[in-house]
Amino acid sequence: MYVYLLAPLLLMIAVVIGWGPRHLPLRGYGMMGIAVVVLSIIEYFTGYFPAITIPFLLFIVLLAATVRGVRYLLERSFPLLTRNKTTMYIAIAILILVIITVFSFGGLITIGLIVWSIYQGTRQPKGPRPISQAGGIAGSIESMRKALQKLGPLSVLVIGTAAAFIVSFMISGTAVNLSAALTYGPQVDLVHAKTTSTLPPIAVNDVPIVERDSASLVLSNAIGSLGPQYHVSQSGLSLVRYHGQLVWTAPLDYNNGLIWLTKHISPGYVWTSANNPSAKPVLVLTKSYMITPKAGFSYNLTRVLYQNFPTKIIGTSDWEIDPSGNGFWVTSLYEPAPGLAGLVTRVIVGSAITDPTTGKVSYYPLGQQPSWVSQIVGPNFAQNEAQRYGWDRAGFIASSLTHQLATRPVHTTPYNVLLGNGGLGWEIPMTSPNPGDNSLSGVILVDAETNQVTFTPFTGLQNDLSISQRIDGATLNTSLQSGRALLYNVAGTLAYIAPVVNQSGIVQQVAITDPKNVAQPVIAGTMSDAVAGWQAYLAGANIGPSGGPVTGLATTTGIVSRVGSLLQSSGANNAAVKEYWLFLVKGVAYRASLSVDPNVVPFVQAGDHVTVSYYAGSVAPITIQSIVDHSLRTSLK
Repeated sequence: MYVYLLAPLLLMIAVVIGWGPRHLPLRGYGMMGIAVVVLSIIEYFTGYFPAITIPFLLFIVLLAATVRGVRYLLERSFPLLTRNKTTMYIAIAILILVIITVFSFGGLITIGLIVWSIYQGTRQPKGPRPISQAGGIAGSIESMRKALQKLGPLSVLVIGTAAAFIVSFMISGTAVNLSAALTYGPQVDLVHAKTTSTLPPIAVNDVPIVERDSASLVLSNAIGSLGPQYHVSQSGLSLVRYHGQLVWTAPLDYNNGLIWLTKHISPGYVWTSANNPSAKPVLVLTKSYMITPKAGFSYNLTRVLYQNFPTKIIGTSDWEIDPSGNGFWVTSLYEPAPGLAGLVTRVIVGSAITDPTTGKVSYYPLGQQPSWVSQIVGPNFAQNEAQRYGWDRAGFIASSLTHQLATRPVHTTPYNVLLGNGGLGWEIPMTSPNPGDNSLSGVILVDAETNQVTFTPFTGLQNDLSISQRIDGATLNTSLQSGRALLYNVAGTLAYIAPVVNQSGIVQQVAITDPKNVAQPVIAGTMSDAVAGWQAYLAGANIGPSGGPVTGLATTTGIVSRVGSLLQSSGANNAAVKEYWLFLVKGVAYRASLSVDPNVVPFVQAGDHVTVSYYAGSVAPITIQSIVDHSLRTSLK
């Protein structure tokens, strides 16, 4: 528990040094010791104090200086100020200016009410007052000074801490404005983000269309009789890659502290597919976990991390699964950025992997974590850095005055997306600072595993807010609505992909939309059908791969080497299951449904000589537009 004593002890040392060891009576040290114990207990349960970093140590030094200043004012300066009205008025004017700067006019009104209340409480009864007794505001200040002196060093701690916070806020506020022009650029890699001409192509069938809220609902419905005692941990709910597929997973955590006291273990975790809305969630109860965010005392995840990393800034914790099916906590770790901007920003340095069974914590520098780890960079870090990038890249003057090159995030939170390398990242759409602008000025992609950042500028594209409105207007069922639309490179062309969900947030359909015009979105029951419809749309609009014109339908003739069938639902509850046939011709997979030709498709066999047509530029499995089985025709003659 020693680590929880550090911050309170430093706080008290600052007060003692600031007030002066010789000026404190022995009983003052006893009160200080009691305060340290109380604050350490509060820290143990709440984690109130920040990590012991350079900014915190600077704050301690500032606190000691402020306490010394408060003592000096109480003993010497206040009596002088009250004797000279001009000096007193100047001091009050400076105080008002500081309050307006830090708290705005709302804070000024609040402070004014407090001063007025104190003045009313210290008013003397009517009648002549002694000549030596000051009146009005001067008398109120003198009464406050005497009252503070009677209270002793604890009152100085309160006043000193408040004053130190005010000064710290002023310094950090100044740092925010100066860091962009002076120090921020060389410190954060995001400012040097690689600019790309377009988004990287992705495997469309790997796109996670199940959103976080939908996954949370599905997982919560899967824990059954464990529900009265446990819940799906929302703080640990994570999108990860497990055995090659993207899944949403989270551990079970305690509903309240009493259950933790009686159980002391979490029975396991649950996961579900992020690609297939029809997939059933899997409840894993083969392991018992002790370290969770809701556990108490030394079993609490935050306290375990703070115990191991008291000098680092602890970020978000994700629940991830290793190849053997064991769950671990993966936590991002940060340090303040050097220089002036160290007061207001941070840099990611690595991650901590916590074994929830044994409590063992391992540190991995950024880029050296195990291969099964999917997420290191947290969403808040990615979002904040993107917001700074949108403001900083044009420089202080251009961003503040002319808004040249300035851009800002469309949303307050980023969203998990699939990257071109099959990994996961955060997509942050950017728009101009002008209110009401629904255009897309660019997309920032932050690799969640390596923190590599790319910025892709765009012109002539709509942002996802406008796209979601188009999808909502195109759904035939008014109870369905669009989820968050994400921009991808689909089959060589840019397209928004969005889930279409019901009122409960369950995915019912998939929508693919052209970001450049107001054409109707392609909405289908499955991702495969949506992609097929998208390819048909591109062909009809004469749009081919990379945005070039299509060459029309392409054909191929060959021998079917293998035939398979696939049952696939639309993703809706109790939805009808559709059957598809897969043909392997010349090593390429082709996909067909009964709607292509019910008299041919079900009867194709391995060894048949076929001719199939499809849209040029399609990706495997290629959706067949028409099929001719020459072997079947010969056998029917």
